[in-house]
Amino acid sequence: MNATIKNKNRQGFTIIELLVVVTIAVFILSMVSISFRDAKARGRDARREEDLKQIQNALNIYQINRRQFPVCPLTVLDGSSDCLAQALLGDNVTNVLSIDPLHGGTGTCSAGGSYVYCYESDGSDYILRYNLETDTIIGKSAGWHEVKS
Repeated sequence: MNATIKNKNRQGFTIIELLVVVTIAVFILSMVSISFRDAKARGRDARREEDLKQIQNALNIYQINRRQFPVCPLTVLDGSSDCLAQALLGDNVTNVLSIDPLHGGTGTCSAGGSYVYCYESDGSDYILRYNLETDTIIGKSAGWHEVKS
């Protein structure tokens, strides 16, 4: 009879055992989630850096063809209807103008704005602004950066 009572007490997990397992599972999932989110942000930043190089190349070709850069006030690049896109696409310098991978062509060019590409030029030179989400491997910190002609 004593053996029957012991077997009835060991039929399942105790509350403590279940809590320990659930706590470990939640911890592991949160670590994976954080790593995945950071990897996505780093990927978007790498794309931003590459996009800026492509925009600079298109601007250099435009400048060679026209002997000046497109003249535009400070504007957010939306890839189609903004001043820079109209100039580069209309001159057949490029067939596509990149937009920010997170918010596309919406946002503002202010220091507290969203992650966008901003362009400003008087024809003789230009400034491209972009916002990084993370610190990069090449030493750039998160926040606004400028590329000048």
